[in-house]
Amino acid sequence: MTRIWPSRRRTWAIFAILVGLWIAFAPFSRPLPGGAVFSFESTPEINCQTPVVGMLGDDRPIALVYTKPLPAVGDPTTERQIDCTSRARFRVALGAILVTISTALALNRPRTNSGPPVQHATEV
Repeated sequence: MTRIWPSRRRTWAIFAILVGLWIAFAPFSRPLPGGAVFSFESTPEINCQTPVVGMLGDDRPIALVYTKPLPAVGDPTTERQIDCTSRARFRVALGAILVTISTALALNRPRTNSGPPVQHATEV
């Protein structure tokens, strides 16, 4: 029995569905203001809820941030409220678009040319 492998189009569509679901449902983090010059290692972050929960509710976590750049122990801090709701709405919309388009691509079969070739009348 020969195995029929899915086409590349269907494989990419399934991959896009998974990416869209990950974007829409995976929790994310936002960088906090203040602190050192931006770098992935030294910039503090705050964790937001999953985008679906953050979109439906009011996702505004509170964090302590330093008021001066290049903070040290004992520097003054203030409480800042970070809005994650707008970013959650964007992520849900982007994920939904990816899932919708890739589902349509995965379920849509390419047309096959079935039947005999058409004979057109030629001028003599």
